[in-house]
Amino acid sequence: MLTKKNFVIVGSVTLALVICYSVFSVVTVNLALTARASEIGLYPDQFGLSYEDIEFSPRGDESITLRGWWIPASDDFQPEVSKGTVIGVHGLDGNRENLLEMAPSYIGEGFSFLIFDLRGHGKSDKAPMGAGLKEIQDLQGAIDFVVLNHNPGPGGIFLHGLSYGAAIVLLTGHNEVSVGGVFSDSSFASLTDLVVQEVADRTYLPLWGASLFRPGLIRAAKVMKGLDLDKVLPAEAAGEYTYPIALVHCKSDQRIKITHLAQIRAQVQEPPWLVAYLNCDHSNARFDHAEHYNATALSYFNSRIEGDLE
Repeated sequence: MLTKKNFVIVGSVTLALVICYSVFSVVTVNLALTARASEIGLYPDQFGLSYEDIEFSPRGDESITLRGWWIPASDDFQPEVSKGTVIGVHGLDGNRENLLEMAPSYIGEGFSFLIFDLRGHGKSDKAPMGAGLKEIQDLQGAIDFVVLNHNPGPGGIFLHGLSYGAAIVLLTGHNEVSVGGVFSDSSFASLTDLVVQEVADRTYLPLWGASLFRPGLIRAAKVMKGLDLDKVLPAEAAGEYTYPIALVHCKSDQRIKITHLAQIRAQVQEPPWLVAYLNCDHSNARFDHAEHYNATALSYFNSRIEGDLE
C-alpha cells in the first residue's frame, strides 16, 4: 500500500533521477559542442608555396570574420591556369594547417587550394560551435569567396573535409551548383548517434543505456544552443548527391567507428570512390598512407573534371 511516506520517497527518488538525467544531458552537450581553438604552426611558405591571407564571412552572417589562405595553382595568382579549386575543411579543435600537407599535391596537379579556419578555430573569430549546421554557412562563405574572386564556373569547386569537416562538406556540397566533387575523410553518419556512442565509450554505460539519454541530449542542445542535433545527418545528405562522392575511413578508427562509413555508403545514389585503410587512427590515413591517399584524392577530383561532370 502506498503510504504518504512511501509516496514522498518515490517522488524524491524520481525527482533526483530527473535532475541527474538533466544535468548529465546538459554537461554532455556542453562537452560535445565546445571547440578548443589550436594555434597555427605551419604556413604554406614552409612548403615553398606562394599564398595570400584572406578573410570572408559566413554566408548570410557578416558579424563573423573567417580567415584562411588562398594558395594559387601558379605563383602569379592567375586563375586561368587553375583546373579547379579545392576547399579544405579541418576537423573539430583543428585549424587550416591540418590540410596544409595536401597543398603541394594539389598545386602540383594544377588545382588552387583554399583552406580556412572554421568559426571558433584558429585565427577566425571566436563564435559558438554550430554542431555542423552553422558551419555549413562557413563553408558556403568560402565557396562564395572563390566564386566572387576566381570565377571557377559550375562544378569548378571541390571539397575535401576531415572528420567534423568531412561531415560539413557532405552537408553542404549537394546544394551548391559550383561544387563538382566531395572528398569526405572520416565523417560521422549522425551526430546524435556519435554523441551517444561516446557516452557509452567514456562511461560504464552499455550502448543501450547511453541511448536512453538521446532525448535529453536533443532537448538540451535545443534549449541551450538552439541547435537541432537530429538535423545533423551527413549520411542522409550523402543521399542527395547525383554524382559519385569519395568516402575514406580508417578501419581501426575508435573515435568515429567504421560503422558510420557503412551507414553513409548505404545512402548514396551513385557508387562512391570508397577506401577503408588499415592500421591508422582517426583521420590519419593522409599521414599513414600518404602516397595512396594523395593519389586517390587527385584521381577522384580529376575524374570529376574529365568525365563525370554533367
